[in-house]
Amino acid sequence: MSEKDYGKLIVNIDGKNLALTPFVQRIIRKAVLAMLSTLRNTEVQGDETVEINVKRAAA
Repeated sequence: MSEKDYGKLIVNIDGKNLALTPFVQRIIRKAVLAMLSTLRNTEVQGDETVEINVKRAAA
């Protein structure tokens, strides 16, 4: 399958996008969607837009 078939995965750390190969994008995308699909009251179709922000803990 092509990247177009899977969509685009962007990993941004402190304003900088990481360069990811299509293979790595597929692995991360599938892992995140699989984890989300196990949450109660969550249905994942695979065509959603998912945004996850991880912030530093306050000191």
